[in-house]
Amino acid sequence: MNKNLIATLLLGAVLGAGGNYYWQQRPVKVSIIKPQISQLQSTILATGQVKNSSHTTLHNENAGLISSVLEESTAVSKGQVIAFVNDKDVAPLLQQQQANVKNAQLKLNRLQTIERQQAELKVEQARILLKQAKRQLSDTQALAQQQLTSQNNLITAQETLSLREKELATALLQQQAVQAQGLDEQTALNQLQQAQALLAQSQIRQQRQTIISPFDGVITERKVSVGQYVKQGEAIVALSPKQAAEIIANVDERWLPQLHLKQQASVIADAFPQQAFTAQISYISPTIDNSRGTVEIRLQNTQWPSFLQEGMTVSLELLSQAVQKTVIIPSKLLQQNDNQYWVWLAKNQQAERQNVRIGLRHLDQVQIIEGLDENSQLIDSPTPLQAKQAIQAR
Repeated sequence: MNKNLIATLLLGAVLGAGGNYYWQQRPVKVSIIKPQISQLQSTILATGQVKNSSHTTLHNENAGLISSVLEESTAVSKGQVIAFVNDKDVAPLLQQQQANVKNAQLKLNRLQTIERQQAELKVEQARILLKQAKRQLSDTQALAQQQLTSQNNLITAQETLSLREKELATALLQQQAVQAQGLDEQTALNQLQQAQALLAQSQIRQQRQTIISPFDGVITERKVSVGQYVKQGEAIVALSPKQAAEIIANVDERWLPQLHLKQQASVIADAFPQQAFTAQISYISPTIDNSRGTVEIRLQNTQWPSFLQEGMTVSLELLSQAVQKTVIIPSKLLQQNDNQYWVWLAKNQQAERQNVRIGLRHLDQVQIIEGLDENSQLIDSPTPLQAKQAIQAR
């Protein structure tokens, strides 16, 4: 009984091995395909978002109430009013400084005209009186020698002459002070300049009530509301220049070899699908996002369409550079093991593995850079193959 069982098992094993050998050696029916030699250009599709690479925050230089401010996403031109801060102290201060300037100017004008002429007249009058005093003293001295006048009259004449000399000296000093470049004129000029400087400061303070745009741009954030009281130095709005806008997109890392700077892209904003425009790649990230397997790219344009706003979602279509007369095979024939690509070739009615190096991909086609030529016979098999497996072309 045991011998019969053993014999039966041995016979089954032999028949199984023989069947398996026959099955492996039985030719598998496959299709033979030759590579194509033609032009290939791939299209890379991606989704991006409009962002601004730079923001400028405009601050308030005066404390006061916000009486007006533009809304977010408003496009503004250079010099356009963005907000107005009502500083209650500006108007009375400006009036006071204007009055001070006017008074200082009047004082200088009076000095240069009326007071200067009056000083000249006083000098002339003092000289006349001095001459009279000299003659009077001379006459009194002559009479005193003849004893025709008293000693008191002689002393009075001498005192009068001394007084007239002092009056002339004083008048000359006053004339010198009011002359051009004189002390009084320099003082009056300094007072006028100080008043003008204070007025200029008040005018600047008045101008600072108006917040204007320093360049053409878009308001990306409004930080205050109408009626709000703001202190000096508080932020009013965030402003971005239009030319600073850029599109940021993440592209699958497998397209990295086909990306290059200044590469053109056709762009469509989801909000305006009928108005396509172009952009160029200005930046390609040197690193890959490990979590998503993507590479970041940025696109710019010297003149974005007017409807484009920060935060908009856009669709991108990037065209790779066309490759002339290259080897192209169907993508379904390409196999991959780790980082190595390969295909099955038909050689001597057997399946043989052939390693290849790939290039561009487009839809269901892939470029073969190395490993195949136009005479290669590719195997298209619906069933898995093994090396050296017998094949039969359909």
